[in-house]
Formats: sequence, structure tokens, C-alpha cells
Amino acid sequence: ILKKGEWVMGLGGGSLVKREMKGNAEATAVSVGHYRGYGLTDRLSLYGKIGVASLEVEDAIIKKTSDPSATNDFGVNVLSSGQVKYKIFENANQTWEWDGSLQYVDIRKRHKGKNEGRWHEWAFATSVARAFGRVKPYLGIKYSVVNFRFKVRENGVLLQQGEYKEDGPVGVFVGSDAYFGEEEDIILNIETAYVNGADVNVAIAYTF
Repeated sequence: ILKKGEWVMGLGGGSLVKREMKGNAEATAVSVGHYRGYGLTDRLSLYGKIGVASLEVEDAIIKKTSDPSATNDFGVNVLSSGQVKYKIFENANQTWEWDGSLQYVDIRKRHKGKNEGRWHEWAFATSVARAFGRVKPYLGIKYSVVNFRFKVRENGVLLQQGEYKEDGPVGVFVGSDAYFGEEEDIILNIETAYVNGADVNVAIAYTF
């Protein structure tokens, strides 16, 4: 959570590995992007991100004649997201913090004659953090709703189209911020989550 009038800019990347979707499918994504945030108040911050993400889904139901693999590759896509974070509680000496957030993620790009996918995700999260000097670990719970519309083609011919949804929306996450520099204005963040599949993210940011 940023202070009022404070900006942050950073670079982050992550991977989502074999997230279970309804219908015995598993989605994998690798992403990288640039994000910025602004503190509207000392309790409320807004974030935006733009980047790229590769997507693939393993689904044995989709049969291909030239490729026996169950993996369907959706190529490199444009990623954009927005997030609002709110500080619900902070103790007097600012060591304990409880916050909540709402995030929307959109991954899409048209691949002419190839597989096409559009990933929509809404994520609601809340976490508790404890500061130990320049390190602030946190633990939280996340509710994530995914809607992934897809078209799978072979040699330019449409084989199947449809929609995947998350198999289980609730999961946990744990991470930590580490602050560097004389003003502690450089932040390294590492976070891992499990929402019916492992999710690991790393980011470095500068506040000003």
C-alpha cells in the first residue's frame, strides 16, 4: 500500500503451472510486464500492468491428426491488468498490516489461422503482513474466477472452440517484500501461491 501521492514503477514476471480447469484440462502461463501504481490515500492504491504472456493448455479431449500431444499452444499474447489495494488495518507502530485487493487480468491476441485464446480473471485477495526491519513477509487467501475462451486449429482448420473455467477458485499465497537503498525505495518481491496449481511471481520496483 503506497502513501498518498507516492508512485511506484517496476518489472515483474511469473509462471502459473498446470492450473486445473473444469473438464480435466490444465493451463500453464509464463508472463512478464511493466507495472505502475499510485497512492490515492495512505490506505488506497491503484495499480496497472502491461506485458506479454505465453499460454498453453493440456486437454486430451481435443484430438489432432498430425500431433498426438494433448498440449494446445496459444502463443505469445498481450497481457493487461488493473488492481486496487486497500489497507484495512495497521497497528500503531506500523509492524502489522492487514489489506485487501481486487484485480482484473486480461490476456488476449488474435493469431490468424492459429490457436486463439482470451483469458479473463477476477481475483479477490486479503493478506496479513508483519515487518521485521527491511523485510516484510505476508500470508493470505485468494478467490480467483477464470473465464478462458478458446479456439484450437490444425493447419488453419478450426477443430474445437469453447470455454474453460477454474476447477477450484480458492487458494493461499505467501510472499515477502525486501527493501533496499538509503530511503528503502527499492523493493524486491517474491510470492508463491496455490489455487489448484502452483503460481510463482518475482518483481522489483522503485517508489518515488
